[in-house]
Amino acid sequence: MTHRNLIFASALSIALIAIGTPSASAQYVFRSIDLPGGAATYIGDNNNHGAIPGCYQVGSFSAGRRGFSLSHGVFQPVNYPGATDTCPEGVSNNGTVVGHYVDKSGNEHGFLFAAGKYTSFDYPGAISTLGFGLSNAGMVIGEYWDGSALHSFKLKGGTFTNIDPPGAAGSVAEAINDAGQIVGAYSLTDKQLENAAQGYVLSGGSYTTIDYPSATNTFCGGINNSGDYAGWYSDSSGVYHGFTDISGTFASVDYPGAADTFAFQINGAGQIDGIWNGAVSVGYDIHGFLATPLNGLKVPGPESRDRRPSAHR
Repeated sequence: MTHRNLIFASALSIALIAIGTPSASAQYVFRSIDLPGGAATYIGDNNNHGAIPGCYQVGSFSAGRRGFSLSHGVFQPVNYPGATDTCPEGVSNNGTVVGHYVDKSGNEHGFLFAAGKYTSFDYPGAISTLGFGLSNAGMVIGEYWDGSALHSFKLKGGTFTNIDPPGAAGSVAEAINDAGQIVGAYSLTDKQLENAAQGYVLSGGSYTTIDYPSATNTFCGGINNSGDYAGWYSDSSGVYHGFTDISGTFASVDYPGAADTFAFQINGAGQIDGIWNGAVSVGYDIHGFLATPLNGLKVPGPESRDRRPSAHR
C-alpha cells in the first residue's frame, strides 16, 4: 500500500482565477483536484507541508471509494486492507493519516495509517466511528453514531472521551490543532445535523458557538495553529459556501463557478482545501480544490464575526 505510482501534476486540472466579487475568493489562486479515472474526488484536511488526503469514486456509488494521499507531487494509495470503502480525512505534519473505512459487513470504523501500518479504532459501544482529524501530538477527533444521534469524540493513548457541546442533540468534531483546540458542528434540535447546525470551537474546556452571518447552517471544518479556521455554511437559498475566520474576521470563499463549495481545512500558510460541486443535480460532479492566497499572504475578509459562548462532512 505504500508504492507511489501517479504524479500529482497529472492529477490536477489547474484554474488561475481573478474574480471581482465582494468575497475573499478574488484573493486566492484555485486548483481543482481530480484523480484520473475517478468519477468524483473528495479532499480531506491538508497539513503544513502541503500533503492532502482524500478519496475518489471508482464507479457507481455502490462500488465504494478508494483512498489516497498527495504529497510533494506524488500520489500514494491509502486503502484499509479488505475494506470495501476507504476515505482518509486528515494528515499530520509527520505523515500519519486518519480516516474511516467500511468492512465487508457494511460496518464503518476509524483508522490510522503510519509507517506503512494500519490501525483500526471504534468508539466503545458505537454502531459506527469516523476519524476526521489529528494533531501532531497524536490526538484524534471525529464522530460516532450510537443508533440515534451523532456525537463528537477525542481519542488519545487508547482512551476515548465524548466532547459533545452542552445541550447538543447531535454533534461532530472535524479538526484539531497542536494547541488542542477542536472545531466542529452541533445542533440543539437535530440528532443528525441535517438542519439548524452551528459551528463550535472547543478551547481550554470552553465551547464557543460559531454562526456565519445570515446562514441557515454553519459547520466549522478546520483550524490551524494560529487559531484561524475554515468551514462551510448554507444561505437562505440552500446554497453552500466555504468560509474562513482569519484573525477574527469572516469571509466567504467560493470555488469559481461552483454550485456549492465546502472548505474543510486551513493550514499554517493560509491555504484552504475542500470540495466543490459543478451542478447540484449531478451527484458525480464533485471535485477537490486547493486555494492558495495570492502573494502567499493570509486573506482576511469583509464580514464581522458572530460568536456566542455556549455538514457534518
